Amino acid sequence: MSAPTEALMPTTGEPISTIARRGRVGLWLMIVADVSGTIALIISYSYLWSLNVNGGWAPPGAVETAGETNNPLKQTGSFAAEWPFWVILLLVVLSTAAMWWSYKAVKGGFQAAGVTAAILSMLVMLGALIAQWIQISTFPFGPTEGAYASAVILLCASNIFHMLLVLFILIGIVNRTRKGLIRQDVNYQSQAASYYMTWVSIAVLLGALVTTFMVESPNTDPAKFGHFTTLSESTVSPSPSPSGSASPSASPSASPSSSS
Repeated sequence: MSAPTEALMPTTGEPISTIARRGRVGLWLMIVADVSGTIALIISYSYLWSLNVNGGWAPPGAVETAGETNNPLKQTGSFAAEWPFWVILLLVVLSTAAMWWSYKAVKGGFQAAGVTAAILSMLVMLGALIAQWIQISTFPFGPTEGAYASAVILLCASNIFHMLLVLFILIGIVNRTRKGLIRQDVNYQSQAASYYMTWVSIAVLLGALVTTFMVESPNTDPAKFGHFTTLSESTVSPSPSPSGSASPSASPSASPSSSS
C-alpha cells in the first residue's frame, strides 16, 4: 500500500511543507526586524527617563504622584493614567489566545471552531485598536510637552501599527479558513499568525511595563545642555530690529562723513 502523497500548493505545485518552511523563515525575519524597532523605542524611553535633560522629562505642570498618574479623568499637564495600558494589553492577549485556539482547532480537524475562533480573535483585536485610539486621543498632553509625552505617544503609535497589521492578517486568516484554504493538512498560516500575535502581546507588555514603573524620573539633578527649555519655560520675546542699532562695520564709515 503506497503512502499518502503530500498536499501540493495549487498555485506553484510545490509541497505544502516546502511553502511552510519558506513562510516560517520570512516570519522570523519579520519578527526580528520588529523586535529591533520595538526595543529601540523602549531604550529611547528609558534613556530619556533616566537622563531628564534640563528637567524636560515631565509634562509641564505635572504632579508626580501615583494618585495623579492613575486618575482616570483627563488632567491638564499630568502624566497618563496607567490602567488603560493594561486593559489594552489584556485585549491583545485575549485576541492572541483566540488565534491559538483557532490554529489548534483547525489542526485537530474542527474547521467550524477554527473559523469561529479566528473571527473572535479579529473582533477582540478591533476592540483593542479602538481602545488604543481612545487612549492616545485623550492624553492630557501633546507630543511636544516634554520627553515623556513624546515617548509615550510614540509607544502607543507603535501599538496602533501592530494592531492594524494584525487585523490585516486576521482578515486573511478568517477568509482563507472559511474557504477551506486553511485546513487540517494546511495550517501553517494560522500557526504563523499565532506566533506573530504572541510577539505583539510581548511588545504591548513592554510598553505597559515602562509606562507603569518608569514615570517620575529618578534624576532630580538633571544635566544642563545649551539653551534647551521645556514648553512651559519657553517665552516668546520680540526679536531685535535689524535697524535698531548700528552694526560695527557701519560705525567707521559714518565717522568720516560726519567729520567733514
